[in-house]
Amino acid sequence: MPREESDALGLSEDEAHRRYAAEAFGRGETVDVTTRARINGKVKWLRAVIDAIRDADGHPVKIYGIIQDVTARENSRAKLAEVQEELREHKRSLAAEHRVATQLQQIVLPIPDAPIKLPGLRVGVRYLPAEQAGRVGGDWYHAAPGPDGAVILAVGDVAGHGLCAAATMAKLRHALAALAVTTTSDPATLLMHLNVLLCTTGPGEAAPAATGVVARYEPAGRTLIWAQAGHPAPLLARDGSTAELPRPAGPLLGALPRATYATATCTLEPDDLLVLYTDGLVEHRSGGVDAGLGRVIELLDSLATGPRPMEDFLSRLRRANPDDDTCVLAARPDPV
Repeated sequence: MPREESDALGLSEDEAHRRYAAEAFGRGETVDVTTRARINGKVKWLRAVIDAIRDADGHPVKIYGIIQDVTARENSRAKLAEVQEELREHKRSLAAEHRVATQLQQIVLPIPDAPIKLPGLRVGVRYLPAEQAGRVGGDWYHAAPGPDGAVILAVGDVAGHGLCAAATMAKLRHALAALAVTTTSDPATLLMHLNVLLCTTGPGEAAPAATGVVARYEPAGRTLIWAQAGHPAPLLARDGSTAELPRPAGPLLGALPRATYATATCTLEPDDLLVLYTDGLVEHRSGGVDAGLGRVIELLDSLATGPRPMEDFLSRLRRANPDDDTCVLAARPDPV
């Protein structure tokens, strides 16, 4: 094929590559260049490898070479580049979402540095973020006095991770705080309202799922009334022995629009330590829930009779769950 016809098939975008190859051949170099050509209306990738036998002055005596159709290889390479860029963009999006979710979480869920003094109770909070980047969860807590002198305690966990989970966490925490001072302080009724809140969604939207435990502490009689929604039962450490409180019935938040919740009641002794927690404390990839719960109970048993059991327990919680955030709320009655 005459050079003019060959050049006419080439794409103008590759003219610089073809000119560089021609100049390299003129300098006596072996040419290995890949350019595009339009053949029968389709763009083909053609690899040309060209060399020459030259005389003593460097002039070509015999030219030989190959032309190879490498369209399939180049198309595969282009698709791979697109996938890699999509992955990079996905990572950038995840990183941006993680930053926003973390900021939202820190704004909505400030963690106190020291125990909180509430009517008849001292409350400490520890938050352990997941070790894996991008795993910001929807764990939350609430600890505040009610208008009647009682104290409302709560811990909850929104299913999933990321910005959506953090936003749902903010919704639940603010709703509980508002309901507890304006509507009711009954734990079962508070959970019922939170369930209705999650179940009320727009057309085509799925209700988010969450678990939670809400407790009302009455200082006068050291009475604890509590309810749970698909959540681990609180732990009660007393005289060096720790056990789960018997769980009243209560389904997951967001699962049943007309769900109802039962309550349970117990009395706290002055030296008791009550622990509310999210499942990241006891769930771990290295072992089952029972093993994780056993380790926590063993730690509480060893510290319950010490001079500062609440502070010592929270300070010993250093290892985060790789896959899930963990929120722990510990409460101890004030001495009479």
